[in-house]
Amino acid sequence: MAFTVTISPTRTTSHESAVVTLSNQNGINSDLYFDFTGLLKTVHSPSDVVQDFLLIAATVYALDKLVSRPQARDAWTRSFDVTVPVHDPDRWRGVSTIVNDCLSFLSGDVWNVKFELRTTNLIRRRIRLRAPIVPFRYAKGLATCLFSGGLDSLIGAIDWLEENPGESLALVGHHDPNIGGALSDQTSLLEKLRQRYQNRITSTFVGIGHSGKSAEITMRSRSLLFLALGAMVADQLGTGSSLLIPENGTISLNVPLTPSRRGSCSTRTTHPHYLDLLRQWLMGIGLNHPLENPLLTKTKGVATVECKNQEMLHAVFRDSVSCAKRGHTHSWRNRQANGCGRCMPCIYRRAALHAAALDDELYGVDVCAGDVDWRNRESDSADDFRACLSFLIRNPSQVTIAKMLIANGHLRPLDAMAHAATVQAAMNEIRNLLRDKAIPAVRAAANLR
Repeated sequence: MAFTVTISPTRTTSHESAVVTLSNQNGINSDLYFDFTGLLKTVHSPSDVVQDFLLIAATVYALDKLVSRPQARDAWTRSFDVTVPVHDPDRWRGVSTIVNDCLSFLSGDVWNVKFELRTTNLIRRRIRLRAPIVPFRYAKGLATCLFSGGLDSLIGAIDWLEENPGESLALVGHHDPNIGGALSDQTSLLEKLRQRYQNRITSTFVGIGHSGKSAEITMRSRSLLFLALGAMVADQLGTGSSLLIPENGTISLNVPLTPSRRGSCSTRTTHPHYLDLLRQWLMGIGLNHPLENPLLTKTKGVATVECKNQEMLHAVFRDSVSCAKRGHTHSWRNRQANGCGRCMPCIYRRAALHAAALDDELYGVDVCAGDVDWRNRESDSADDFRACLSFLIRNPSQVTIAKMLIANGHLRPLDAMAHAATVQAAMNEIRNLLRDKAIPAVRAAANLR
């Protein structure tokens, strides 16, 4: 499907952005939404290259949501041919192969992004006749850290602040205005972090999305948009400043728990190969900001137990949310919970908190109590837990897991063996949770005696 991005030379939104339209000949039309008003309070003068990077990422994110996978020939792999206006097309054409390879690996689709000259400004600053009542607080620090509102990014921020006493950290959060939850999670955690690390944290929490109904919910490309925002803030800090993407190794590698989850059916939002491609992309367009995942070698449980300020973590972890399906509350037994309890991120989280003796949270359903009907093959809501039980029963060896990881995403054999050990450790955390807290039927289903 062919799409074009058009930036209006005259029309401006109320958020200091040009009106940007994404369209194709089949009737898909959507305006992209950028909250530049919020962004410009922390990023003084975004360069053209980071503006272009953000525009490309927002375009990819919108297309990922607007075009449903069932329309594809194989009901999964879509084909996108999109033209994006950029300030320096030659710079971007020099990395077009990397860009398309990176996007294809991330979303599991076929991407052909082309570039044409951008002849008008993306940001349209409002003329301010008086100074703002609350002065702008521009991002500062030695590093930028993506801050989703989840447990991993919370631990990543705490660890960095403890390891770099007296230094400042810039936190970056993204939220889609059409999807609730993320902004409130980020804001709640930020308030408590600032109380502990006074005058050491700046924050950039920005809404970016699109108009129109989202036909697709897989959202494989959200991490690119998140990272593009991070790159814009890192550029504010100065060339060479690091961009942290804290994500535990189990989620980053996302080993396929069953054969049906192989390939792009497993998310790759912080996969090492994806981050390698992103590094080449950034260097190719002149952005020197090392991408680092400080939690890659750790399970979620190890990251939790080894967090460098346990007192702080214990005080705030309940304000973090790790659920991948928090909006699907119609079948929850506990509607007031923050997480469903049955998706793999929730299961990994609960196992991690159990390892740290912190498993006292309420979930939408309790997998340990048998609330999830894993025996019913028609139950979509039980898919994750059923796949988890299948993996536990098969109990593949480290070598077998390493082969699965290599087949799933471009890893060197020695690296794959190390990552396979991380996967095994994460599965043992789940076994310990079920062994200690699950009803007999669930323990038997996991082959735990």
